[in-house]
Amino acid sequence: MKRISIGFSLIICTALLSCGGPAEEGSIALGGGSLIVVSVDGVRADALGCYGGSAATPAFDALAAESVRFEWAFGQAADPAVSFAGLLTGLYPTTAGVRAPGDRLRDEAETLAEVVSGSGVTTAAFVEGSAGGNDYGLAQGFDTFYLGPSPGEQAAAWLENTAGADFLLVLRGWSAGWQMGAAAEGIEAPEGFYERLQEVLASDGGDEPRALEPADLEFASALYADRVRAVDAALGAFMDRLEASGLADDATLLVLGTGGLDLGQHGATGRDSLHATVTRVPLFVRFPGGGEPRVVDRIVEVIDVMPTILDLAGLDTPSAVQGKSLIPLLEGQGRPPYLAFSEAPTRGGQRAIALAGYRLVQVGEESQLFNLAVDPLELEDIAATEQDRVDVLLRHLGDWQKMVAASSLDPELRSDEELDPETLERLKSLGYIH
Repeated sequence: MKRISIGFSLIICTALLSCGGPAEEGSIALGGGSLIVVSVDGVRADALGCYGGSAATPAFDALAAESVRFEWAFGQAADPAVSFAGLLTGLYPTTAGVRAPGDRLRDEAETLAEVVSGSGVTTAAFVEGSAGGNDYGLAQGFDTFYLGPSPGEQAAAWLENTAGADFLLVLRGWSAGWQMGAAAEGIEAPEGFYERLQEVLASDGGDEPRALEPADLEFASALYADRVRAVDAALGAFMDRLEASGLADDATLLVLGTGGLDLGQHGATGRDSLHATVTRVPLFVRFPGGGEPRVVDRIVEVIDVMPTILDLAGLDTPSAVQGKSLIPLLEGQGRPPYLAFSEAPTRGGQRAIALAGYRLVQVGEESQLFNLAVDPLELEDIAATEQDRVDVLLRHLGDWQKMVAASSLDPELRSDEELDPETLERLKSLGYIH
């Protein structure tokens, strides 16, 4: 049987073979069948052809042609590893206690793998990294956990030996971003590019951050597009494997990202910002055998994936989970408000909220507001002319911050401040407290 070789370390796949259902609005079947979730790190939504990107992405475009595509999905952090922890727990970074690379998920967190394994389903994860390295607590609930240089091939071999059984499979890798080695074939780096890149990276966040020169940005964009095409080829190989095994006809498939990449749009590199260039991610849902394409223009979050998977599997979602199942949206029965929150401890503390077509990004005490419909890259700050909207979003951010701190699993992040009745009522209206 054909095996997958996933190149450039850019693709993440998470697969739970335990549910199914047609793609028709209002007729989602819960429980039984198969489910596969594919999550891609380092790839911005707008880098894909089906999202209006210029790169040739035939595998993603073919997927979009038979899927429900979410136009406005956001990751929970600037770092994709942190958003990935949110995918596995359904928790915001502060609540999970995983806000930066190297933070360890605490044992008391109830992960997707733990809930699924409790139903008797076999679980396995294949994660790219140094063999024998630290799992940072993300191995919780997995019967098999592989950490090494070839997760794609290892996962493919595991699939071959697990055919016919219900299981949860996690396959994870990540983009190297701008820390690039040799240029791709046919793309020549400007003289001195890598030296200037290191200087820019070293200055980012300082008093005098440097920016790349126009020729450098053009090269970086071309090289990034080449990496996106490599991810697309890897996804195509994975889809070929599913077709060959018959899983494409039996499985519900979720494809999403956990983080993108800023290409100089937001100062220096913007690599750790919460702007949409970093946090807006692709998200697709494909039902068994494919179906008619649909686009959902509601705002959703990466942490919504865990409760969605559990809904599709017919399993109860733990009460602590902060994400919301996407099943009502897939059935055309979702209720507003539709929000997405992101956070990062860098740059003096960053927070962001998306609501009603607008997005507010707060860095320290400075707040910027963007109209996503006309400015999806978040280049034009309109906060000065929309102060009332800024005030509303800041109030929501404040309530949310109190909630994630009050529920944090990390004692050092946990707040002992009790939520006042007004805050509780507002959180209930947003659907975060029942």
